[in-house]
Amino acid sequence: MINKKNLLILAGGAVLVGFLTTAATYPGQPQYKFGGTFIGKGAGTVWTALQIPKSADGLTAALRVNYTSFGADIAALGAAFGGETWSDFVGEAVMINRDTMKWTLVGYAQAPGPQKEQMIKGIAVVFGTMQYSDADHAVLHYTTTMYPAAADADHDGVPDPGATPAVTIPDITDTAQRVPIFQ
Repeated sequence: MINKKNLLILAGGAVLVGFLTTAATYPGQPQYKFGGTFIGKGAGTVWTALQIPKSADGLTAALRVNYTSFGADIAALGAAFGGETWSDFVGEAVMINRDTMKWTLVGYAQAPGPQKEQMIKGIAVVFGTMQYSDADHAVLHYTTTMYPAAADADHDGVPDPGATPAVTIPDITDTAQRVPIFQ
């Protein structure tokens, strides 16, 4: 018979098993959590990122990434779709183990329209992993895919299901560091 006392014992046992399993899996190693700002670089590009935790445990996050500067390759990628500038990128991330997150971002190659408004010319969908080497440094491995704006026929901001990327650039590596507090 399950009464209140037995239920509490079972719940306490489940929590203890979960704690011991986590401690045994990563003895003496911290679980990295989302939050804060990073500056990243790779292949002539510098970007900033904001990680906003979505859950109390810090294991899911909303992301916002902004190109601070980029090389001719990134400019040419946007220009191939008629873009002159890049929007911020936004997305989601989840920790998949103690030191690695999996993430997806969406951003837009843009150009001024007839009224000087920004028009979407291409849609970038970027996905990959970020692995912390310590609490303040990480390495990113990712793929960038580009779609023409027409791949979003329903205008919801992402390529429609079944759309095929016009360009896929795999095996990109960047490094990132947390923005420190300067004294």
